[in-house]
Amino acid sequence: MMKQSAWMRKLLVATFLTSGISIGAMTLHAKDVVSNQMAVPLKKAEQLMKQGKYAQADEAIKEAQAISNATPYERDIITQLQIASAVKQNKVDAALAGYTHLLSSSRLSKAQRIQTIMAQASLAYRSRKYPETIQYIHSYFKEGGDNTHMQTLLIQSYFLNNDYKSALAEQQKQIDAELKKGAVPAETQWQFMVNCQQKLGDKDGMRNSYVQLATHYPKPEYWSHVMNSLVSTKGMKPAVEFEVWQFRAKAGLLTTADQYITMAEIAIQAGYPYAARQAMAQIHSQNLFGTSDQKRVLRFEDYVGKITAKADYAAQLAQAEKDTSGDALFALGYDQFWNGQVTEGPKLMQQALSKPITDRNLALLQMAIVQQNIGQKAKAIQLLKSIKGTGVPAELAGLWLMKLEAK
Repeated sequence: MMKQSAWMRKLLVATFLTSGISIGAMTLHAKDVVSNQMAVPLKKAEQLMKQGKYAQADEAIKEAQAISNATPYERDIITQLQIASAVKQNKVDAALAGYTHLLSSSRLSKAQRIQTIMAQASLAYRSRKYPETIQYIHSYFKEGGDNTHMQTLLIQSYFLNNDYKSALAEQQKQIDAELKKGAVPAETQWQFMVNCQQKLGDKDGMRNSYVQLATHYPKPEYWSHVMNSLVSTKGMKPAVEFEVWQFRAKAGLLTTADQYITMAEIAIQAGYPYAARQAMAQIHSQNLFGTSDQKRVLRFEDYVGKITAKADYAAQLAQAEKDTSGDALFALGYDQFWNGQVTEGPKLMQQALSKPITDRNLALLQMAIVQQNIGQKAKAIQLLKSIKGTGVPAELAGLWLMKLEAK
């Protein structure tokens, strides 16, 4: 019998490097020996593989297999050589079968099994055998593997196997784990979510993923996707639609004079002429005057000016305070805020909240926007968190909250 030698160690190292398995997968023990008879074909196979003569190396491996009474140690070496030769010849099925056979060995420790399955799964993935890859990776995690790269391969394998639902679920798990650790998931992870949701026709899911993208990786195109879905909501009251446009402006999505004119028109419809005047002022402050028909801009500015000039604030206030509803008083206070009344406006809004309000979520949203504008960020966040239920105001509250709380 021949004890382990420097040659044997070299053989194992070369084999593991070729097959993708760590050297730890065949830890040598003092009792491990190779018979002189077995050493001859094994060394021959090694030399032929080094020369790139894999077909001949396979014949030498067969010679080793034909030797009777091989020890478990010797059989594992033979399997390793078979895997290495198969990988080099791109005989994927043979290599994968070799890995499976090696995993049946009682000589492998838990860590060694994990490394071997990882190599098997990686080979299957590179060979575009996605169902097999999925199977191997599940075995890898069941065995106790925790390499995050394998989680990524699992997600990609599901997607490439057209199982978008499973790909989405696994990607969500990965994102949740990172959020739990206090980390911000990579931009590509949420982009992948969008891709899966698009394949599945999940519009609500897509909007949520774009919100996450816009919050953590603020780019106009992400906010544009989020806001376009809100803008297309049917049956919005002008006051609600104005807040959609206001958020679009905050997200940097309004880039032309025509867009600000549209925002101003909606403000007029909502009963906020001073807010309309503020919107028109943005055309000049952002140097957008030349992006539209200048005569149209001037005509609309003149129109807004006439409305604000005719406004009888005292009469409006007196009537609003008499009303049992707080709607008119709140709207008056909100518009006065945009008129520069940063103390009186919020005061009237707060007074109105003590009365019945038709759309309390909208009122709380607008109050939060005012608080944010006067530097009361903490109060704004508190108000936004108090908004419950569904509907556009609640969705906008969520968007504002994400924007204010973003790191």
